[in-house]
Amino acid sequence: MKNRILILLAGCVFACMSCDNVLEKYPLNYPSSETFLQTEAEIQLAIVGIHSVLDIQGDRIPYYIYFDNSSDIGSNRDGKPEGISQTPTAGLLFSVWSNFYKGIYRCNFVLENIDRAGDLSADKREVYKAQARVLRAYFYHYLIALFGDVPLIDHTLSIDEVYVSRESKEIITDFILSECNEAAKYLQQANEPNTMALTRGFAWAVRARTALYSERWTDVVESCQQIMALEGVEYILEPDFGDITMLKGKTSKEIIWAIQYDQDNKSHLAPSRLKARMPGGFTNTLPVQALADSYECIDGLPVDKSPLYNPQSPWENRDPRLDATMALPGSIYFGYEYETNIDSVKCWNYNVSPPARVDNLDATHAYASYSGYSWRKYCDPLENRSDGASSINAIAFRYADILLMYAEAKIEAGQLDESVYAAIEKVRTRAGMPGLERGKSQHELRCAVRKERKYELACEGLRMFDIRRWKIAERLMNGVCYGRIPNGYPSTAPTIDEYGNPDYTHFPDRERLGTKLGTRYFDPQRDYLSPIPHAERQANPNLTQNPGY
Repeated sequence: MKNRILILLAGCVFACMSCDNVLEKYPLNYPSSETFLQTEAEIQLAIVGIHSVLDIQGDRIPYYIYFDNSSDIGSNRDGKPEGISQTPTAGLLFSVWSNFYKGIYRCNFVLENIDRAGDLSADKREVYKAQARVLRAYFYHYLIALFGDVPLIDHTLSIDEVYVSRESKEIITDFILSECNEAAKYLQQANEPNTMALTRGFAWAVRARTALYSERWTDVVESCQQIMALEGVEYILEPDFGDITMLKGKTSKEIIWAIQYDQDNKSHLAPSRLKARMPGGFTNTLPVQALADSYECIDGLPVDKSPLYNPQSPWENRDPRLDATMALPGSIYFGYEYETNIDSVKCWNYNVSPPARVDNLDATHAYASYSGYSWRKYCDPLENRSDGASSINAIAFRYADILLMYAEAKIEAGQLDESVYAAIEKVRTRAGMPGLERGKSQHELRCAVRKERKYELACEGLRMFDIRRWKIAERLMNGVCYGRIPNGYPSTAPTIDEYGNPDYTHFPDRERLGTKLGTRYFDPQRDYLSPIPHAERQANPNLTQNPGY
């Protein structure tokens, strides 16, 4: 309740800053922009107000998770990828743009007016300034990842300055890296994952990912090393991969920073959108066949090379992260036998004793999974509420991602030392997968780390950005998106490319695969950037559009 009141008050305060103050310069019933930030309590209120803009959702799913629907591993019942991230009128793009610029304004206001608190110590002043700076850097890192060049606003604008123009991504990248460097000097080292605490680790993580997306390999390595130096103290790899995106993961020190949710304060409805029909979900958002076929067998070989792969029992002997990431036919899911074969009109209910056969909605219901799979991530059986509300935090950065960013940057920089293998293997062996053979070429290691990012980070909102920056989206996002064979299994494995992506061009069972997921379109001359939202360009004629839109 305290957090709810703080967020509400912070929103009111910032909303009132734009009001006409001619008749009443200093309102008596709420803080004024002319007087706000005179106490430490008001500064804390302002920082909470900055955080509040992060509650952005697509179909009531936190935006971080939802953007996987614009990649090759996910699908959404209500919209194709083109309508989510490749359309100037896309609602989620507008929400990200408008909310994050609102957050940037709030950061600027704090930085410009924090000196009003005359009784605040110099050390505390620097801490609060660092918090505002790193949040502003975070907002910009996400904006340039989506849109490329965007307006760089580092102060509150006067009425004569509102028609801003776009600044180059390179200049904003320099700004972000510098701001994170400065902020890290004053932020706390202690990792408090289930709080709103802004730490040095968060600053270095924002810096690392910004540099990664701009191919500044040295900056990536240096930023990741700052976090890796605290492994075992402030950051760990959670022993059980399956716990990370569940309730248990809220307090895991693998989490560097996450957007906070609480059922008694602010929740989201991701489980109701991601879950299968038997436990009461709508399966609006789901994984696709291309992800299911991507995971290696436990011998470290892809399904088209491994002798362990049996197409009639395709889920046996596979990377354990496959089953921990998505519900597979024949598995147990929320206490039910999960079976999406359309002929399986009955399934087992293990929630009763003795188990009973019941009508199988996952094979017959209109809202059953149309790909034949459902997500396990962000769907915790311990949080199976009838209203679908969830308090699982939306992960922005976690330690496994840092290790993989470090490895990728070292590989691209041509620094193929033992630390590259060690970073990748920590992630693989935690999941129960074998290590890597030594002596690999730069290209072979590049393939290895790209596959690991797919296996490890699916349903965490990073895949769209990865396939864009690797310039492989045009190959993966054009053509039919497939679901499972509705009433059987394949006769053989599809062809798996060097990056772990299946190719169904010559797959003998292609016509049997589910095709309800539709045909996708990706224009390489246009779609590697998202369009500037139409509403923003209507309001500001100085905002140019990205090419092709």
